[in-house]
Amino acid sequence: TNTAVYLESFQALCQAFSDVRAQGGTTPQVAFLTPFGAPLQTVETLYDNIYKFFQQRPDILNFFTFRTPQPDYFIGPTGPNQWGWLEVFPQHIFKSSSNTSEQMTVGVGQNAVGNRLGSMSETGSRGRSFHNNTVPSGNMLTPYGLNVQEQWERVLQIDPQFVFVTGWNEWIALRLSEFASIKLPVMFVDEFDWEHSRDMEPCAGGTDGGFPEGNKYQDAYYYQLVSNIRRYKGSRAIPTPTAPTTIIIGPDFKQWETVGPSYIDYTNDVEHRDEVGYNTSFRYKDDTGRNDIALVKVARDIDNVYFYARTNQTLTNAKNSSNWMLLFINIDRNFETGWEGFDIIINRHINGSLTSVERSEMGWNWQLISQVSFITMGNELHLAIPRILLGFNTTVAVKFDFKWVDNMIQDGDILSLIQNGDTAPDGRFSYIFDG
Repeated sequence: TNTAVYLESFQALCQAFSDVRAQGGTTPQVAFLTPFGAPLQTVETLYDNIYKFFQQRPDILNFFTFRTPQPDYFIGPTGPNQWGWLEVFPQHIFKSSSNTSEQMTVGVGQNAVGNRLGSMSETGSRGRSFHNNTVPSGNMLTPYGLNVQEQWERVLQIDPQFVFVTGWNEWIALRLSEFASIKLPVMFVDEFDWEHSRDMEPCAGGTDGGFPEGNKYQDAYYYQLVSNIRRYKGSRAIPTPTAPTTIIIGPDFKQWETVGPSYIDYTNDVEHRDEVGYNTSFRYKDDTGRNDIALVKVARDIDNVYFYARTNQTLTNAKNSSNWMLLFINIDRNFETGWEGFDIIINRHINGSLTSVERSEMGWNWQLISQVSFITMGNELHLAIPRILLGFNTTVAVKFDFKWVDNMIQDGDILSLIQNGDTAPDGRFSYIFDG
Protein backbone atom coordinates (compact mmCIF):
# COMPACT_ATOMS: atom_id res chain seq x y z
CA THR A 1 0.00 0.00 0.00
CA ASN A 2 2.96 2.32 0.52
CA THR A 3 4.81 1.93 -2.81
CA ALA A 4 7.39 -0.73 -1.80
CA VAL A 5 6.73 -4.07 -3.52
CA TYR A 6 9.03 -6.32 -1.41
CA LEU A 7 9.94 -8.44 -4.44
CA GLU A 8 12.37 -10.74 -2.62
CA SER A 9 9.94 -11.33 0.23
CA PHE A 10 6.86 -12.24 -1.77
CA GLN A 11 8.85 -14.47 -4.13
CA ALA A 12 10.24 -16.39 -1.14
CA LEU A 13 6.73 -16.70 0.32
CA CYS A 14 5.22 -17.91 -2.95
CA GLN A 15 8.04 -20.44 -3.39
CA ALA A 16 7.40 -21.79 0.12
CA PHE A 17 3.69 -22.09 -0.65
CA SER A 18 4.49 -23.91 -3.90
CA ASP A 19 6.74 -26.36 -2.04
CA VAL A 20 4.00 -27.13 0.49
CA ARG A 21 1.45 -27.72 -2.27
CA ALA A 22 3.87 -30.04 -4.06
CA GLN A 23 3.71 -32.24 -0.94
CA GLY A 24 -0.09 -32.28 -1.08
CA GLY A 25 -0.52 -29.63 1.60
CA THR A 26 -2.72 -26.56 1.50
CA THR A 27 -1.72 -22.90 1.71
CA PRO A 28 -3.48 -19.56 1.51
CA GLN A 29 -4.11 -18.01 -1.89
CA VAL A 30 -2.19 -14.86 -2.82
CA ALA A 31 -3.46 -11.45 -3.95
CA PHE A 32 -1.79 -8.05 -4.12
CA LEU A 33 -3.05 -4.82 -2.60
CA THR A 34 -1.70 -2.03 -4.79
CA PRO A 35 -1.11 1.54 -3.58
CA PHE A 36 -4.09 3.52 -2.35
CA GLY A 37 -2.75 6.69 -3.94
CA ALA A 38 -0.67 7.48 -7.01
CA PRO A 39 1.06 4.26 -8.16
CA LEU A 40 3.97 5.91 -9.97
CA GLN A 41 6.66 5.08 -7.42
CA THR A 42 5.62 1.43 -7.49
CA VAL A 43 5.32 0.80 -11.22
CA GLU A 44 7.44 3.36 -13.00
CA THR A 45 10.63 1.28 -12.85
CA LEU A 46 9.08 -2.10 -13.63
CA TYR A 47 10.10 -2.82 -17.25
CA ASP A 48 9.16 0.76 -18.09
CA ASN A 49 11.23 0.74 -21.27
CA ILE A 50 9.54 -2.32 -22.79
CA TYR A 51 5.98 -2.13 -21.43
CA LYS A 52 3.33 -1.40 -24.07
CA PHE A 53 1.59 1.94 -23.46
CA PHE A 54 -1.85 2.82 -24.81
CA GLN A 55 -3.55 6.16 -24.17
CA GLN A 56 -0.61 7.23 -22.01
CA ARG A 57 -0.99 4.25 -19.66
CA PRO A 58 0.44 0.74 -19.45
CA ASP A 59 -1.80 -1.54 -21.49
CA ILE A 60 -3.39 -4.47 -19.60
CA LEU A 61 -5.75 -6.93 -21.23
CA ASN A 62 -8.32 -7.38 -18.49
CA PHE A 63 -8.00 -11.04 -17.55
CA PHE A 64 -7.84 -10.22 -13.83
CA THR A 65 -10.56 -9.33 -11.35
CA PHE A 66 -9.97 -5.81 -10.04
CA ARG A 67 -11.40 -4.21 -6.93
CA THR A 68 -10.81 -0.60 -5.94
CA PRO A 69 -9.12 -0.39 -2.51
CA GLN A 70 -10.76 1.80 0.10
CA PRO A 71 -8.08 3.07 2.51
CA ASP A 72 -10.44 4.91 4.88
CA TYR A 73 -11.26 3.30 8.23
CA PHE A 74 -14.56 5.10 8.72
CA ILE A 75 -16.63 5.91 5.62
CA GLY A 76 -16.98 2.48 4.02
CA PRO A 77 -17.52 1.90 0.30
CA THR A 78 -18.42 4.83 -1.93
CA GLY A 79 -19.65 2.52 -4.67
CA PRO A 80 -19.78 -1.13 -5.76
CA ASN A 81 -16.74 -3.35 -6.38
CA GLN A 82 -14.60 -1.83 -3.66
CA TRP A 83 -12.72 -3.67 -0.91
CA GLY A 84 -11.52 -2.43 2.44
CA TRP A 85 -8.35 -3.42 4.26
CA LEU A 86 -8.89 -2.07 7.79
CA GLU A 87 -11.87 -0.44 9.50
CA VAL A 88 -13.16 0.45 12.93
CA PHE A 89 -16.06 -1.51 14.41
CA PRO A 90 -18.75 -1.99 13.18
CA GLN A 91 -17.15 -2.68 9.83
CA HIS A 92 -18.98 -1.88 6.60
CA ILE A 93 -20.14 -4.43 4.05
CA PHE A 94 -18.39 -4.02 0.70
CA LYS A 95 -20.78 -5.13 -2.03
CA SER A 96 -20.33 -6.15 -5.64
CA SER A 97 -22.12 -4.63 -8.61
CA SER A 98 -24.77 -7.35 -8.16
CA ASN A 99 -25.32 -6.21 -4.54
CA THR A 100 -23.71 -9.34 -3.07
CA SER A 101 -22.09 -8.97 0.34
CA GLU A 102 -18.67 -9.58 -1.08
CA GLN A 103 -16.03 -8.47 1.42
CA MET A 104 -15.41 -7.21 4.96
CA THR A 105 -12.35 -6.44 7.04
CA VAL A 106 -11.04 -7.74 10.36
CA GLY A 107 -8.26 -5.93 12.20
CA VAL A 108 -6.25 -6.73 15.31
CA GLY A 109 -5.99 -3.02 16.09
CA GLN A 110 -6.51 0.28 14.31
CA ASN A 111 -4.38 3.42 14.30
CA ALA A 112 -7.52 5.46 14.85
CA VAL A 113 -8.15 7.98 17.61
CA GLY A 114 -11.80 8.79 18.13
CA ASN A 115 -13.23 9.24 14.64
CA ARG A 116 -10.02 10.26 12.91
CA LEU A 117 -6.91 8.63 11.52
CA GLY A 118 -4.12 8.66 14.06
CA SER A 119 -1.02 6.88 15.26
CA MET A 120 -0.77 3.87 17.56
CA SER A 121 1.36 5.84 20.01
CA GLU A 122 -1.36 8.44 20.61
CA THR A 123 -3.49 8.30 23.73
CA GLY A 124 -6.86 6.76 22.88
CA SER A 125 -5.74 4.72 19.88
CA ARG A 126 -7.57 1.46 19.26
CA GLY A 127 -5.17 -1.23 20.43
CA ARG A 128 -5.63 -4.96 20.83
CA SER A 129 -7.89 -4.61 23.88
CA PHE A 130 -10.19 -1.88 22.52
CA HIS A 131 -13.81 -3.08 22.46
CA ASN A 132 -17.30 -1.79 23.18
CA ASN A 133 -16.00 1.60 22.01
CA THR A 134 -13.78 1.72 25.10
CA VAL A 135 -10.05 1.83 25.76
CA PRO A 136 -9.58 -0.47 28.80
CA SER A 137 -7.29 0.68 31.57
CA GLY A 138 -4.03 -1.16 32.18
CA ASN A 139 -2.27 -3.70 29.98
CA MET A 140 -3.57 -7.03 31.24
CA LEU A 141 -6.08 -7.70 28.44
CA THR A 142 -3.62 -7.68 25.53
CA PRO A 143 -3.43 -11.50 25.06
CA TYR A 144 -7.21 -11.88 24.75
CA GLY A 145 -7.67 -10.16 21.38
CA LEU A 146 -10.88 -8.37 22.35
CA ASN A 147 -10.66 -5.90 19.46
CA VAL A 148 -10.17 -8.49 16.74
CA GLN A 149 -12.78 -10.84 18.24
CA GLU A 150 -15.40 -8.09 18.23
CA GLN A 151 -14.67 -7.59 14.54
CA TRP A 152 -14.82 -11.33 13.82
CA GLU A 153 -18.24 -11.60 15.47
CA ARG A 154 -19.49 -8.85 13.17
CA VAL A 155 -18.12 -10.66 10.11
CA LEU A 156 -19.57 -14.02 11.15
CA GLN A 157 -22.97 -12.39 11.54
CA ILE A 158 -22.88 -11.02 7.96
CA ASP A 159 -20.99 -13.93 6.33
CA PRO A 160 -19.46 -12.14 3.31
CA GLN A 161 -17.69 -14.00 0.52
CA PHE A 162 -14.25 -12.72 1.56
CA VAL A 163 -12.57 -11.46 4.72
CA PHE A 164 -9.44 -9.31 4.67
CA VAL A 165 -7.50 -9.73 7.93
CA THR A 166 -4.88 -7.21 9.05
CA GLY A 167 -2.30 -8.31 9.74
CA TRP A 168 0.30 -11.07 9.95
CA ASN A 169 3.79 -9.67 10.54
CA GLU A 170 4.37 -5.95 10.79
CA TRP A 171 7.65 -5.37 12.59
CA ILE A 172 8.77 -2.04 11.13
CA ALA A 173 7.69 0.84 13.37
CA LEU A 174 8.01 4.08 11.42
CA ARG A 175 8.75 7.09 13.63
CA LEU A 176 7.38 10.45 12.50
CA SER A 177 6.85 13.91 13.96
CA GLU A 178 3.67 14.54 11.96
CA PHE A 179 0.95 12.25 10.64
CA ALA A 180 -2.59 12.90 9.40
CA SER A 181 -2.25 16.62 10.23
CA ILE A 182 -1.30 15.86 13.85
CA LYS A 183 2.09 17.02 15.12
CA LEU A 184 3.74 15.46 18.17
CA PRO A 185 7.38 15.12 19.21
CA VAL A 186 7.27 11.37 18.59
CA MET A 187 4.68 9.42 16.59
CA PHE A 188 4.68 5.70 15.82
CA VAL A 189 1.90 5.22 13.30
CA ASP A 190 1.35 1.49 12.78
CA GLU A 191 3.27 -0.24 15.59
CA PHE A 192 4.12 1.05 19.05
CA ASP A 193 4.10 -1.63 21.77
CA TRP A 194 2.55 -5.00 22.61
CA GLU A 195 -0.91 -3.49 23.06
CA HIS A 196 -0.79 -0.92 20.28
CA SER A 197 0.09 -3.07 17.28
CA ARG A 198 -1.80 -5.22 14.81
CA ASP A 199 0.16 -8.34 13.87
CA MET A 200 -0.66 -11.94 14.72
CA GLU A 201 2.46 -13.98 14.06
CA PRO A 202 3.74 -15.98 17.06
CA CYS A 203 6.53 -14.21 18.90
CA ALA A 204 8.83 -15.05 21.77
CA GLY A 205 9.29 -13.08 24.95
CA GLY A 206 6.88 -10.52 26.29
CA THR A 207 8.03 -10.23 29.89
CA ASP A 208 11.60 -9.08 29.26
CA GLY A 209 12.85 -5.54 28.93
CA GLY A 210 10.26 -4.01 31.23
CA PHE A 211 7.16 -5.34 29.49
CA PRO A 212 4.40 -5.79 32.09
CA GLU A 213 3.68 -9.30 33.30
CA GLY A 214 0.59 -10.70 31.63
CA ASN A 215 0.97 -8.52 28.55
CA LYS A 216 2.64 -11.17 26.41
CA TYR A 217 0.53 -12.87 23.77
CA GLN A 218 3.11 -15.26 22.24
CA ASP A 219 1.09 -17.47 19.87
CA ALA A 220 -2.42 -16.61 21.14
CA TYR A 221 -3.40 -14.45 18.16
CA TYR A 222 -2.40 -17.15 15.68
CA TYR A 223 -4.74 -19.72 17.23
CA GLN A 224 -7.46 -17.11 17.60
CA LEU A 225 -7.12 -16.55 13.85
CA VAL A 226 -7.31 -20.30 13.20
CA SER A 227 -10.39 -20.67 15.38
CA ASN A 228 -12.26 -17.88 13.64
CA ILE A 229 -11.30 -19.03 10.15
CA ARG A 230 -12.72 -22.45 11.02
CA ARG A 231 -15.94 -20.81 12.18
CA TYR A 232 -16.06 -18.82 8.94
CA LYS A 233 -15.05 -21.51 6.43
CA GLY A 234 -15.69 -24.75 8.31
CA SER A 235 -13.21 -27.57 8.85
CA ARG A 236 -12.69 -31.11 7.68
CA ALA A 237 -14.39 -34.01 9.42
CA ILE A 238 -12.32 -36.24 11.70
CA PRO A 239 -11.14 -39.13 9.48
CA THR A 240 -12.65 -42.56 10.06
CA PRO A 241 -10.02 -45.21 10.90
CA THR A 242 -9.82 -48.62 9.33
CA ALA A 243 -11.04 -51.68 11.23
CA PRO A 244 -9.21 -52.79 14.40
CA THR A 245 -6.07 -54.77 13.69
CA THR A 246 -3.23 -56.34 15.65
CA ILE A 247 0.30 -55.12 14.92
CA ILE A 248 3.24 -57.35 15.81
CA ILE A 249 6.00 -55.09 17.15
CA GLY A 250 8.86 -56.51 15.14
CA PRO A 251 10.79 -55.74 11.95
CA ASP A 252 7.76 -56.11 9.64
CA PHE A 253 6.47 -52.60 8.90
CA LYS A 254 4.38 -53.73 5.92
CA GLN A 255 1.61 -54.45 8.45
CA TRP A 256 0.91 -50.71 8.44
CA GLU A 257 0.29 -50.39 4.70
CA THR A 258 -3.45 -51.09 5.02
CA VAL A 259 -3.94 -49.06 8.22
CA GLY A 260 -5.62 -45.70 7.89
CA PRO A 261 -5.85 -42.84 8.12
CA SER A 262 -2.39 -41.50 7.33
CA TYR A 263 -1.64 -38.34 9.29
CA ILE A 264 0.65 -36.23 7.13
CA ASP A 265 3.25 -33.76 8.35
CA TYR A 266 5.05 -31.25 6.15
CA THR A 267 8.59 -32.35 5.31
CA ASN A 268 11.79 -30.41 4.63
CA ASP A 269 11.10 -28.21 7.65
CA VAL A 270 14.15 -29.25 9.70
CA GLU A 271 16.75 -27.30 7.74
CA HIS A 272 19.28 -25.55 9.93
CA ARG A 273 19.16 -21.77 10.06
CA ASP A 274 21.99 -19.23 10.20
CA GLU A 275 20.89 -15.84 8.92
CA VAL A 276 21.62 -12.27 9.84
CA GLY A 277 18.79 -10.38 11.52
CA TYR A 278 17.39 -7.00 10.59
CA ASN A 279 19.91 -5.65 13.08
CA THR A 280 23.03 -6.97 11.37
CA SER A 281 24.84 -7.48 14.69
CA PHE A 282 22.47 -10.36 15.51
CA ARG A 283 22.21 -13.73 13.79
CA TYR A 284 19.31 -16.17 13.95
CA LYS A 285 20.86 -19.61 14.42
CA ASP A 286 19.01 -22.90 14.88
CA ASP A 287 20.59 -26.30 14.26
CA THR A 288 18.01 -28.35 16.17
CA GLY A 289 16.35 -29.90 13.10
CA ARG A 290 17.01 -33.63 13.18
CA ASN A 291 14.37 -36.26 12.37
CA ASP A 292 11.97 -34.90 9.74
CA ILE A 293 8.60 -36.51 10.55
CA ALA A 294 6.61 -37.27 7.40
CA LEU A 295 3.71 -39.59 8.28
CA VAL A 296 2.20 -41.16 11.39
CA LYS A 297 -0.56 -43.73 11.99
CA VAL A 298 -2.55 -45.35 14.80
CA ALA A 299 -4.02 -48.85 15.05
CA ARG A 300 -5.84 -50.63 17.86
CA ASP A 301 -7.22 -53.99 18.96
CA ILE A 302 -8.84 -55.14 22.20
CA ASP A 303 -5.51 -55.18 24.06
CA ASN A 304 -3.32 -52.40 22.69
CA VAL A 305 -3.11 -49.08 20.91
CA TYR A 306 -0.33 -49.06 18.30
CA PHE A 307 1.62 -46.05 17.05
CA TYR A 308 3.70 -45.71 13.88
CA ALA A 309 5.95 -42.92 12.62
CA ARG A 310 7.91 -42.48 9.40
CA THR A 311 10.57 -39.85 8.80
CA ASN A 312 11.95 -38.36 5.60
CA GLN A 313 15.43 -39.79 6.23
CA THR A 314 16.87 -42.60 8.35
CA LEU A 315 16.08 -42.11 12.04
CA THR A 316 18.92 -41.02 14.30
CA ASN A 317 20.11 -43.41 17.00
CA ALA A 318 17.67 -43.27 19.89
CA LYS A 319 20.36 -44.16 22.44
CA ASN A 320 22.53 -41.18 21.53
CA SER A 321 19.78 -38.58 21.10
CA SER A 322 18.02 -36.49 23.72
CA ASN A 323 14.25 -35.98 23.54
CA TRP A 324 14.14 -38.45 20.69
CA MET A 325 10.79 -38.93 18.89
CA LEU A 326 8.59 -38.03 21.85
CA LEU A 327 4.97 -39.15 21.61
CA PHE A 328 2.39 -37.08 23.53
CA ILE A 329 -1.14 -38.40 24.15
CA ASN A 330 -4.11 -36.42 25.47
CA ILE A 331 -6.24 -39.26 26.79
CA ASP A 332 -9.20 -37.31 28.14
CA ARG A 333 -9.06 -34.49 25.56
CA ASN A 334 -9.18 -32.08 28.49
CA PHE A 335 -6.66 -29.24 28.27
CA GLU A 336 -7.03 -28.50 31.98
CA THR A 337 -5.23 -31.74 32.87
CA GLY A 338 -1.70 -32.93 32.23
CA TRP A 339 0.88 -30.79 30.46
CA GLU A 340 -0.87 -28.57 27.91
CA GLY A 341 -3.59 -31.25 27.97
CA PHE A 342 -1.23 -34.19 27.35
CA ASP A 343 -1.53 -36.90 29.99
CA ILE A 344 1.03 -39.39 28.64
CA ILE A 345 4.52 -39.01 27.19
CA ILE A 346 6.45 -41.85 25.51
CA ASN A 347 10.20 -42.14 24.75
CA ARG A 348 11.71 -39.71 27.27
CA HIS A 349 13.87 -42.52 28.67
CA ILE A 350 15.10 -45.35 26.44
CA ASN A 351 16.80 -48.49 27.74
CA GLY A 352 17.82 -50.82 24.95
CA SER A 353 14.66 -52.00 23.21
CA LEU A 354 12.43 -50.64 25.97
CA THR A 355 11.04 -47.14 26.20
CA SER A 356 9.30 -45.25 28.99
CA VAL A 357 5.60 -44.59 29.43
CA GLU A 358 5.05 -41.65 31.81
CA ARG A 359 1.96 -39.95 33.16
CA SER A 360 1.76 -36.25 33.96
CA GLU A 361 1.32 -35.32 37.61
CA MET A 362 0.07 -31.92 36.36
CA GLY A 363 2.31 -29.77 34.21
CA TRP A 364 5.78 -30.86 33.14
CA ASN A 365 6.07 -33.33 36.00
CA TRP A 366 6.15 -36.91 34.73
CA GLN A 367 5.86 -40.17 36.66
CA LEU A 368 7.09 -43.44 35.13
CA ILE A 369 4.26 -45.97 35.00
CA SER A 370 5.63 -48.62 32.63
CA GLN A 371 8.02 -49.56 29.86
CA VAL A 372 7.08 -50.94 26.44
CA SER A 373 8.98 -52.39 23.51
CA PHE A 374 9.69 -50.36 20.39
CA ILE A 375 11.32 -51.17 17.08
CA THR A 376 13.04 -48.93 14.53
CA MET A 377 14.23 -49.84 11.07
CA GLY A 378 15.55 -47.25 8.65
CA ASN A 379 13.11 -44.37 8.74
CA GLU A 380 10.26 -46.24 10.49
CA LEU A 381 9.30 -46.69 14.13
CA HIS A 382 6.44 -48.45 15.90
CA LEU A 383 5.37 -49.42 19.39
CA ALA A 384 2.37 -50.80 21.30
CA ILE A 385 0.83 -49.40 24.49
CA PRO A 386 -1.59 -51.57 26.49
CA ARG A 387 -5.06 -50.07 26.64
CA ILE A 388 -5.07 -50.41 30.41
CA LEU A 389 -2.13 -47.99 30.70
CA LEU A 390 -4.13 -45.40 28.79
CA GLY A 391 -7.30 -45.98 30.79
CA PHE A 392 -9.22 -47.51 27.87
CA ASN A 393 -11.25 -50.67 28.40
CA THR A 394 -11.40 -53.41 25.79
CA THR A 395 -14.91 -52.84 24.45
CA VAL A 396 -15.27 -49.09 23.93
CA ALA A 397 -13.98 -47.14 20.94
CA VAL A 398 -11.05 -44.88 21.79
CA LYS A 399 -10.80 -41.16 21.09
CA PHE A 400 -7.73 -39.12 21.94
CA ASP A 401 -5.40 -36.38 20.69
CA PHE A 402 -1.74 -37.06 19.99
CA LYS A 403 1.39 -35.55 18.50
CA TRP A 404 5.01 -36.51 17.81
CA VAL A 405 7.92 -34.21 18.71
CA ASP A 406 11.60 -34.71 17.94
CA ASN A 407 14.41 -32.79 19.66
CA MET A 408 12.37 -30.64 22.00
CA ILE A 409 14.97 -28.22 23.35
CA GLN A 410 13.15 -26.50 26.22
CA ASP A 411 11.31 -28.94 28.47
CA GLY A 412 7.83 -27.71 29.29
CA ASP A 413 7.83 -24.84 26.78
CA ILE A 414 5.23 -25.58 24.12
CA LEU A 415 6.10 -22.38 22.29
CA SER A 416 9.51 -23.87 21.49
CA LEU A 417 7.79 -26.46 19.29
CA ILE A 418 7.29 -23.77 16.66
CA GLN A 419 11.01 -23.13 16.43
CA ASN A 420 13.04 -26.20 17.41
CA GLY A 421 13.34 -29.73 16.09
CA ASP A 422 10.26 -31.09 14.33
CA THR A 423 6.67 -31.47 15.46
CA ALA A 424 3.80 -33.40 13.89
CA PRO A 425 1.53 -31.57 13.67
CA ASP A 426 3.13 -28.16 14.15
CA GLY A 427 2.94 -26.00 17.26
CA ARG A 428 0.02 -26.63 19.62
CA PHE A 429 -2.00 -28.58 17.05
CA SER A 430 -2.76 -32.27 17.58
CA TYR A 431 -4.02 -35.14 15.49
CA ILE A 432 -7.32 -36.70 16.56
CA PHE A 433 -7.90 -40.45 16.53
CA ASP A 434 -11.53 -41.50 16.88
CA GLY A 435 -12.19 -45.21 16.62
